[in-house]
Amino acid sequence: MSLDETLRILASVEPSGLMLDEQAVESNPDAVLVALGRSFEALSAELATLQQQDVESAVASCDAKSQMAAAAAASVDRIEAVLSSLDPIERAIMAIPAKTVVGLGVKARHAAHVLSNYWTDVPERLDWDARTVRHLIESACSVAGVDLS
Repeated sequence: MSLDETLRILASVEPSGLMLDEQAVESNPDAVLVALGRSFEALSAELATLQQQDVESAVASCDAKSQMAAAAAASVDRIEAVLSSLDPIERAIMAIPAKTVVGLGVKARHAAHVLSNYWTDVPERLDWDARTVRHLIESACSVAGVDLS
């Protein structure tokens, strides 16, 4: 993925502009990954909020079935819009190689999100492969100073 393509993806998600120019990229080889990581984290947080609101509104409107259907459709539309925005960012994070520990942290945090089911149980209950990947991601995040919560 070219720098121009990645910057276009970032600009579409954050129109206010992530001011990444050639000089910024030269001074920090993982500036693009870090910017993608910030966008990923912001959209992931928005998605989690929308999903929580969806659950809460479903519980609150159980007695009003016609209202529930309309609210569910609107909620699904918003969730799908966020997922559509996340897709190119996630693909860019996967495509761009990390050149620093900070960039590795972005990639590890993304992997933790994709494999979030590895954190639903204690490590001892995971199969060997899942446990190995979980420990690798946790170690990479720790070295990079990235929080997994």
